[in-house]
Order: sequence, then structure tokens, then C-alpha cells
Amino acid sequence: MYHNIESPIFIGKLKITNRVVMPAMGVNLSARDGGVSDDIIAYYEARAAGGVGLIISEITRVVDGAGAGEPCQLAARNYKDIPDLQRLTDAIHKYPTKIFFQLQHPGAMASPVVTGVQSVAPSAKIAAEGVLHELTTEECDDLVHAFINGAHIAQMAGADGVELHGAHGYLINEFLSPAMNFRSDKYGGSFEGRMYFVTEILKGIKIRCGAQFPVSVRINAEEAYPGGIDLDEAKKIAIELEQAGADAINVSCMSIGCIEPGTYSQGWKKYMAAAIKEVVKIPVIAVCNIKEPETGEQLLEEGVCDLIGIGRGLLADPQWCNKAFEGRRDEIRLCIGCLACFKEICKLHRVKCAVNPITGREREYMFPNKNGNGRTVAIVGGGPAGIEAALTLKERGFSPVIFEENPRLGGALNVADKGYGKTFITKYTDSLISQVKQANIDVRLQEKATVEKIRALNSCGVFVAVGAVPFIPPIQGIDSENVCTADEVLTGKVKPKGAVAIIGSGMTGLETGEMLALEGCEVTFIEMLESVGCGIYPSIVEDVMTRVAPHSPHVLTGHRLEQISPNKIILTKLQDSEKVEITADWVVLAMGVRPHKAIIEEFCTAFNHVQVIGDAQKCGCILDATQDAHARAFVFKSNV
Repeated sequence: MYHNIESPIFIGKLKITNRVVMPAMGVNLSARDGGVSDDIIAYYEARAAGGVGLIISEITRVVDGAGAGEPCQLAARNYKDIPDLQRLTDAIHKYPTKIFFQLQHPGAMASPVVTGVQSVAPSAKIAAEGVLHELTTEECDDLVHAFINGAHIAQMAGADGVELHGAHGYLINEFLSPAMNFRSDKYGGSFEGRMYFVTEILKGIKIRCGAQFPVSVRINAEEAYPGGIDLDEAKKIAIELEQAGADAINVSCMSIGCIEPGTYSQGWKKYMAAAIKEVVKIPVIAVCNIKEPETGEQLLEEGVCDLIGIGRGLLADPQWCNKAFEGRRDEIRLCIGCLACFKEICKLHRVKCAVNPITGREREYMFPNKNGNGRTVAIVGGGPAGIEAALTLKERGFSPVIFEENPRLGGALNVADKGYGKTFITKYTDSLISQVKQANIDVRLQEKATVEKIRALNSCGVFVAVGAVPFIPPIQGIDSENVCTADEVLTGKVKPKGAVAIIGSGMTGLETGEMLALEGCEVTFIEMLESVGCGIYPSIVEDVMTRVAPHSPHVLTGHRLEQISPNKIILTKLQDSEKVEITADWVVLAMGVRPHKAIIEEFCTAFNHVQVIGDAQKCGCILDATQDAHARAFVFKSNV
């Protein structure tokens, strides 16, 4: 079905069994201060078992100190690192998958909080004076040797190749970019000077490890700041890299599109990879926001690239390849582009995925206790938490029964998918429904769960996943006809017009305001906190507000709603308690949600073995719901 994706390819003399590459992604699962852990082995092995052709590891440090990119990352610094790295390569090589270690130095992007030392860069000018240490020529020479040594260590540990990270603002990229390299020695000045650092590394690896040892280089095709690398410069860089011995080019960029939100279309960056492929003969890897196998197949068919990078898609479903190749396409849990994974990493947490609660916890959830023995468990609510609990319980041998009052499973997902560019949430819901059907789980749609019905099942436990309801504050005018909830707007039940005040700027509030602005309403965001989108990954907020900006929205932060009248609202400015009056034909409440307390209490009173999960337990996002549900179902036990 996916003939291009399934076809083998060579990188140098190395045969890759299919065209799927898992590109490098920091996951914070390695040992502290650099090294391999059981957790990261389990994480990568799950993707190898899932059928990936080539895994490119997370950033792997070649020196400590200023060379540390994360608190917990892989390392290829000295011979002591070889046994640990070999544990990882051996685990991957149980499968046909190949593995490259991505060698990296963060340069100016290093965090002194993590490293404990001053950051270094080719030129101090790229930051405030005194913040960075500008590398001397001798220090540059030493780092070249450190990269070469790192490649040799990787080779000795059994790696099939290495990748040099020359993108995303890290050290090699800083040497390459005319916007970051202002040196006048052999490592700067002309184009050839800017190339010197990486080409010396390449040539050195080929001498040290042999000409047949594959080396990929990741580069920026574009940089989103004045004077940076553009597509023409990137083509010149790719040609020079090929001449210096590179065996593959991994094409990325340095902009919001490096970690784009889910509203970006699949394959939108294909022009970057296509431009590089035009000028080199070596294989080109494209990371093009590919979520579905059809997109990857099309890009290969068009000749855009030679291999497709599936990054977040493999966080969402490590079995992405196997499911695609085995005709189980509808069971793939597709990435929804929520960027919860990056948000967790930015908090220095281990990686997590909103649609796959096992990601980053593979070892922890490796051996479920299959002691269900066919016993019935009632699931009250068929949203993401209820479905995740049901699937986990089914795997353990229980017989879950899902009660869902609506005609479709998905719960709040069937509202969340109504915003701009949210089709992947719909597809995620579809995949959950497909998995439920495949697992042969008893689903009772349009049926309200009652204490009597659950007692009749002789259930050994009850999982209450009834979600939550919008918070309605007890203020004057809240019952007016011109007041509605964000859910009512998103689902089309209410269509406000004119001047609309959105009360609350969380994800629901932003998406509702966006919808109304695009429909011609005059939108005002009212937020008690000091900024909109608090707690949301910044590029998600930027993405929404970029589309809203042309419609001139008003934004009032640090204000609290006090009163609603037919054509206006009264606010309190929290800084000085000043009363503020603004025109509002409609008021849309997006002030968060609260659990269904009465329903929860009813089931908790009637039954002994009750688990309250998802928003019913604690209101949050999809990540919170699926993590909570999987964990509770994984350890659930009953005396019945």
C-alpha cells in the first residue's frame, strides 16, 4: 500500500530497510550528567519494534560543561561511555532498525542553569556583551577533535553511523550562519571559513572511522532572522557538505516551523527539502510535519526527498510503521500537534505525549498485570480518559463496558476539534474509536449510566470519567440572553455577532475568539492574569494570535468580570481596583471547567471500587486525562 515508504535505501553503503527515519528529539530520559538509562533503551526499542528504518538518537554531547544540552542526555565523550552506548545499540539491533547517534554541542543555546558554566559561541556578538565566551582558534580545534572522537566512540559502541547537528542555532549552525559567525580566523569570514568547522569534523570522522562509516548532517534550510541562512545559502552548504564526505542531509529550519503547531498543514516545508535534493546526489531526509503515511508516500512519490522524518508521530504511536505496513492504518494514533511533548521538555521533565501515555514510561508500563479474568468494569463516560482506561483494562484481561450519553465517543474531544485547523483531533478521536472496536469493547452509546445499570453488570469496579462542565460565575447578568459558553459557540449552537467579549484566554477562549474574529466579530479578550494563554506552549499562542491579529482584537489582561448588561460589561482592573466599562453585544464564557460533583458523588456513594479519572478528578488538558486514566487502569485491583 505504501510502496515508496516500504522500499529500502542506502545511506552510503548502509542499507536501511524502509524510508522512515525517527529524527532526533530530546526526551530527557538518559542518565543524569550524560549516559544511557534503562528508560531510554525501552523508549527507543519500542520504536525499533514498531518498524522504524532508522533511528537518530537525541542530542548526544561530545564534551561536558558548556557542551551539555540537557540535564539528562546521551554522551559520547570518552571510552567510558562505550559500554552504555553499546547497551542501546544492542537493544536496537535486535530488530532490522539502524541507529545513528546525533552529535551536538549547544553553543550559545546552552543554559548556564543546566551547565553551571558560561556558554560559548563562535562570536560573542550574537548575545549581549560578556554573556558568551567567544571561542579561541585553539578551542575551536579542540571541539573539532571532540566531535571526531564522539563519532569514533559511537562507532566502537556499535552505532551504524552518526549525525552532526548543524541546525536550530546550536554550535555547528552558529559557525555556518552568516548571522552568527563574525570571526576573522580560519573558522569565519568567507563562506569557506564558515564551513571550515563542520567540514573539518566530517573529514576527520572519515579518516578516524573509515570512509564507509555513514555521516548525516542536519542543516537549516531557512533561518527566521535578518542575515541568516536562506535557501540559496543552504544549497551551497549542502553541496559543500557532500564534497566533504557527508552521506546524507537532514533538512530542517530555524523558525516556529521547527516545532510547528497542529494547525500547520502536512508537508508544508517540502519546498526546503526539494531545493536541497536538486543540488546533491546523497539521500535527503525531510522533516515536513508528516503525520499520516499517505503524506509521506506522496512526498517520496513526488521526489521531494529520499527518506521521511516522523518525529512526534512516533511519540504518539511507536507502532506507526507496523500499523501502516500491515493494513491497520485506521488504528494509528496520530499526533495532534498540541506540543505537550515540548512543553514537558521545557520544564525539564521527561518527555510525555498527550495521545500516548506510555511515551517516556515504556519501562514502567512494560508488563501489565493480566489478572482481569474477564471481570466486568463499568466506564462512565467515553471521552479520552474513559477510552484510555477501557483500552488499558482490556489489555489486562478485564471486560470494560463504556456508557456514553452522546451518539459518538470522544467526549470533550468532539468540542476541541471544532477550532481552526483542529482536524487532527477529529482523526485522533476516530483512531480511538477504531481501537475500541478492534479491542471488541462493549460500548453503549446514547445510554446514561445509572447505579442500577451498573449493579446489574455485577461490575468489579467503576471508572467515573464524566468530564466537567463550564464554570459559570455567580455575577449579576450571567443569565442574560446575550451570554453563552465557549462550547456553545464552538459547536455552532450559538452564533454571536457584533462586539464580543471573551472571558478567559486559555486554549478554549483563544480558539473561540479566533473563530469569531474570522467570522467578522469585534473580539475583546478579558483575562485576569497578566498575559493571554498562560500555561500554553508559546508557539501555540503565537500561532493563534497571528491569525487573529489582522482583525484587530482588543486584549485586556489583569481584569476581572464584575457585571453583565445588555450591551456592556463592567470589569475591575486588578492593579488598582478601577472599574472599566466596555461595549459588548455578546459575552462568551471561557473560564475553565469544574467536575460533575453530583454525578461523581452518586457513584462513589453507591460502590466501593470507584476510580474518578480525567477532568472528573482534576480539570486539565488531554495529556492530563490520558496520563491519569492509563495509570489508574494499569494498577487497578478489586477484591471482587
